[in-house]
Amino acid sequence: MNVKRNKVGVITFLTPEGAMIGEEMLPFEAEISECLERDELRLVIDFDHVPYIDSEGLERLLDAFNRVRERNGNIKISNPNPLCNEILEITRMTRYFDIFFDLEKAARSFL
Repeated sequence: MNVKRNKVGVITFLTPEGAMIGEEMLPFEAEISECLERDELRLVIDFDHVPYIDSEGLERLLDAFNRVRERNGNIKISNPNPLCNEILEITRMTRYFDIFFDLEKAARSFL
């Protein structure tokens, strides 16, 4: 998995490219760690290029959420495809993550 990072103002956008599964999540976790080191605590994860997320991917995503929340930050999710959205809803990840279908709306939710 490749993860692009782009910071606009106080918001950092992470765009994973590929399925969020198992060991494939290591680059994502590294980006989360780097964001924490830089005190980038308002994160939007753009799921536009994520075709699928499995149970281990969900665990690692929740771990990232907890790490960011410990520092009084937050993570929003944007643009999940119908399958990923259904997985997030069925697993009740919506209790933790605000989900948006527009990247700009996700960013504005921090303001």
